[in-house]
Amino acid sequence: MSPQQPSEDDHVNNDRSLAQLAWAIESSVGQFKLILARCNYASLRDRLISRLQEICQVEIRVLAVQQSRKTLYTAIQEEFGEEIPGCVMVVGLESVQNLSVMLTSANQVREEFRKNFAFPLVLWIDDEIYKQLIQFAPDLESWATTRNFDISTQELVDFII
Repeated sequence: MSPQQPSEDDHVNNDRSLAQLAWAIESSVGQFKLILARCNYASLRDRLISRLQEICQVEIRVLAVQQSRKTLYTAIQEEFGEEIPGCVMVVGLESVQNLSVMLTSANQVREEFRKNFAFPLVLWIDDEIYKQLIQFAPDLESWATTRNFDISTQELVDFII
């Protein structure tokens, strides 16, 4: 296998996952759908969000959660109020000071998400947040579909060097 093969495979897999994510968003407009986008690299996440905003037929609004936030539901509610966006993507969960409290709270009010957020909600998470989500918000996690995004071997080498 050539050294370039993993890079091409990762690129193709990310493109496929991105197309699936766009389809999931487009097919869920007007209803609550929780989607987990697993990506361990902020630079890759940002590129994927930009690309998704280009290819998706739905307006995507990005909410960067403040590190002092205690509840995800309130953060979304205060940002959008009565507005019903096409899709909301949440970034910044990795910097939340007490993520376990936020996830526990989200799990407790999961029905409120479904009742009051008539749009697809995409949470960009890394592997560590995913572990915490399973631990502190298992019911919420069970509602979600997940898309995985990996950095190519060459991008990782370039990042390290």
